[in-house]
Amino acid sequence: MAKILLVEDDDLVRDMLTQVLQRASHEVACASDGEEATKCLRNETPDIMITDIIMPKKSGITLISEVRNKHPNLDIIAISGGGRLDPTGYLDLSETLGASISFEKPIDNKALLMAIDLLLHGQKVTG
Repeated sequence: MAKILLVEDDDLVRDMLTQVLQRASHEVACASDGEEATKCLRNETPDIMITDIIMPKKSGITLISEVRNKHPNLDIIAISGGGRLDPTGYLDLSETLGASISFEKPIDNKALLMAIDLLLHGQKVTG
């Protein structure tokens, strides 16, 4: 079981991912944007942070950069549907900035859970 901070501005996606993670016995804290995630991280550090890239107030790219500086050992999973653009560029950038792995929406739940399991066991994840 992991403590996971899920950062996602889309209510439906956030609710669906929360259910998937909780069914897999993970403890999930949610934030609806990067600013809210930053506040959460002041109080406690999760095992893994899953963050959307395109969000209001503070983007996932900015959040990843800040988190990587303040919490260098925190595993980060980036997710994106790309908005109006192809998500590949955003996801490549997120990995360059320190995300352990990235997933394009819609997310393959089994692959996400497998990546979480690998990260928790200190293994490198490739996607």
